Amino acid sequence: MKKFGTLFQIRWKESLGDPNYPYLYRWMIIFFGFSIRLHHWIKSDDRRFFHDHSCNFISIVLKGKYKNVTPEGIFNIQAPSIWQSNATKRHYLDIPKEGAWTLLFCSRPIQKWGFFVNNHKWRPLRYFSKYGIIQNQNYQ
Repeated sequence: MKKFGTLFQIRWKESLGDPNYPYLYRWMIIFFGFSIRLHHWIKSDDRRFFHDHSCNFISIVLKGKYKNVTPEGIFNIQAPSIWQSNATKRHYLDIPKEGAWTLLFCSRPIQKWGFFVNNHKWRPLRYFSKYGIIQNQNYQ
């Protein structure tokens, strides 16, 4: 990560999830709290419980497809397409074995994100401490 004060950052190929089995690689430019992110989805994110986000965002699916699973239903999304979400919307992504690439435009953070366990919001550290990080997940 390269920081230029607190107003500008560049993050290069961060892996998310288990370090040995990441579900996502992320490249990110943050400026004045807004961010542009390139995601290479390798596997699904945590499907045990829905999560929300810290910011509103617009996602452009550049390559591949996936299912956006919400309490309201399952939405099939494939390239090329654009969809948007508010920070408070609960979901998880179900990624097929081919993976996917997305470009996100994110607002400034407006809340802390978390997982919804029995309709109560758990912050990530508490959640992963209790349930662990999924390792070598394969949702096919």
